[in-house]
Amino acid sequence: MTKKQHIYFVRYGLTKYPLVEDVGPYDSPLHPIYGYEHGIAISRKLASMPCPPEVVYSSGLHRSLSTSQMIVHAIGKTENSILVEDGLVEWLTPSLTVEPDGTRLQIRSVQDSIDKLTFTEIDPSYKSLNPIARDSNNVPDGAPYFFETEEYLIEKRMKVTADRILEHADGKNICIVSHVPCAQAMALYLEGAPSIEESKIGPWPLGGITMFTREEGSEKWNLEMYADCSHMPGEYKNGLKEWCLPCLTK
Repeated sequence: MTKKQHIYFVRYGLTKYPLVEDVGPYDSPLHPIYGYEHGIAISRKLASMPCPPEVVYSSGLHRSLSTSQMIVHAIGKTENSILVEDGLVEWLTPSLTVEPDGTRLQIRSVQDSIDKLTFTEIDPSYKSLNPIARDSNNVPDGAPYFFETEEYLIEKRMKVTADRILEHADGKNICIVSHVPCAQAMALYLEGAPSIEESKIGPWPLGGITMFTREEGSEKWNLEMYADCSHMPGEYKNGLKEWCLPCLTK
């Protein structure tokens, strides 16, 4: 049987503070009860898959790291098992990163996430494959930067990030824990639909898991599961609190 590579895109569960566009807060932890309940459900789903992830790449924001932490434990990995990737950080657009008082989202360092937030599962030796550009006047092609357009996110940043992650993964099954704008942009890229109108990518609820596979030696990815919430508890199984990139609003 031909070996398949699997890639899982994960949206975290309920956050402690609802993220409101143009209001914030933009780096909320998970809800101390329901967010972790959702994370456990996500983790169990991934661990029970016939081909579970072997490597976990994560955004450096709190909600993604907490979800990644539960996932790595569920698949039997702990030490140096979360790879924090700048290219997976939230879409750096004002409505999702600047609070009413003008405060801009601060992306903490990997060491701070380990020391101050005690995410000891993070691999401190991993160097981001697509680092955030600190100078908006000097942005490497495809790098995340303040402030990105939707077109840049889709056509540049997430394509570069996906390509570099896949090259780094070297054929392993991987899990990517990120944010809807980033996950949808990468899903669009892997899907390869001729146009946005013909794409199957749409709203993505809390806790939703998307899975792509490809045959060994093939460049073509197949969308086998999109924003699935069948593993989620209670009413969240029906798919709640959906979000969608503006260009995908149909």
